[in-house]
Amino acid sequence: MTKMINSKNLIDLFSKSGDIVQRPINIGHKGVIAYLFGVDGLMNTLMLDTTILRPISTDENLREMTNDDEIMKYLLEGGAYHAFAVEVSDYELLLRYILSGMAALVFDNAEKALIFDVRTFDKRSIQEPSDEGVMKGAKDSFIEVMRTNTVLIRRRVRSEYLVVEQLNVGKHSKTDIALMYISNIANMEIVNKIRDTINSINIDNISTPAFFEEYLVENKFTIFPQIMYTQRPDRVSANLTDGRIAISVDGIPFVYILPCQLPMLMQSPEDYGNHFIIGSSLRIIRYIALILTLFLPAFYIASTTFQNQMLPAELALSIQKSKESVPFSSGFEVMGLLIAFEILIEAGLRLPKTVGTAMSILGGLVVGQSAVEAKLISPTVVVIVALAGIAGFILPNQDLSSGIRVSRFLLAILAAFSGFFGLAAGLIILITHLCSLDNYGVAYLSPFVDVEAANHKDTLFRFPINYFKKRSKKIAPDNQTKQGL
Repeated sequence: MTKMINSKNLIDLFSKSGDIVQRPINIGHKGVIAYLFGVDGLMNTLMLDTTILRPISTDENLREMTNDDEIMKYLLEGGAYHAFAVEVSDYELLLRYILSGMAALVFDNAEKALIFDVRTFDKRSIQEPSDEGVMKGAKDSFIEVMRTNTVLIRRRVRSEYLVVEQLNVGKHSKTDIALMYISNIANMEIVNKIRDTINSINIDNISTPAFFEEYLVENKFTIFPQIMYTQRPDRVSANLTDGRIAISVDGIPFVYILPCQLPMLMQSPEDYGNHFIIGSSLRIIRYIALILTLFLPAFYIASTTFQNQMLPAELALSIQKSKESVPFSSGFEVMGLLIAFEILIEAGLRLPKTVGTAMSILGGLVVGQSAVEAKLISPTVVVIVALAGIAGFILPNQDLSSGIRVSRFLLAILAAFSGFFGLAAGLIILITHLCSLDNYGVAYLSPFVDVEAANHKDTLFRFPINYFKKRSKKIAPDNQTKQGL
């Protein structure tokens, strides 16, 4: 049963919390007592004093009022000098407002409260994105405050159809979430499905992004990312006008974008900041790098272990000569070096930056060179694994890069057991798996598997901007015109 709003319930609830402000206020000195509640440190006390407490203590009109409802109506209609003021009669909603940093004036006789948004808290300034390099484009990025993130998007998309719905997740954390979409473009079936999914989340706390992401993804047993995240407001704005949905979570310094397809993860905002030929060239390089990092180690194992006759004679002899004194097979060499490569990456992430950089140099150069000179591994394997690793770093999305690295291991294992037959089987399984994925009704490999001609203008090649005249039917079924008549 929902509790009634009165000061006694709140005082009992917060009796052991020293950071909760609890103060009775005599309004008009006529016997009307309102109780002020708020969280010390989350409220701007100067704003609270000047816009709420001072008008209450000095307003002559309040001295003639003796009724709670009359006083609340007067304060709502301008008696308090504050833009955000709302009346609340729900106890759970009142608690949410208080614990999020707002000030509440509780009137016991009316069993209601007035809420004033006087929140303030320390936050870092808006800076250049740390994970997404910017050469030609805006150099602002999202931060951990949800409302600041929605403002950055509002600055770029000033459409009256831009909707910012505020939701709440977490039984104890009560984390604020903003669901953003353009109502006359987005597919409302997808919007409703995402909203229902968020509202159905039953968890104590959103402590890490993965806690939230796992509820949003539909195919939970795939290693490939099905939700895109970005630090760049311009990228979110572009996807919103394409008909996609954006989600900002308070405490997380990036914004999610849905639905997500594989080609989106291979694109960068810089593709649109350069000439379309240059942008297309960069994309082609990324796809070549994707093929290299995924297949090169497995191809080397298969060709040197099972089908070395496929290699040119001089190359085969050179590889054979470099392996003369190495006691391990090609498969064991490659797998061992791939594992060592992953250990170096993980160690570099966990250590402080200065120590991590020194450790990477020590591990990559000193230990690698020493292993070659000690005849534990061949120089060719070092080149193969290093080339595959560097190619993996070119991928714009780190979640995609992690999925590719796991797939690279699996393909290398298959190649070590059955050569090109295993490699071919792994490739078939991989493509079949990717084709089976569906992201909120949109194929994961779309638009590569799409029959809409308009969607092929922005995939492997980036066509000139004047070719982008239509949106995808799946993503924006009711408003497909992007430019022109």
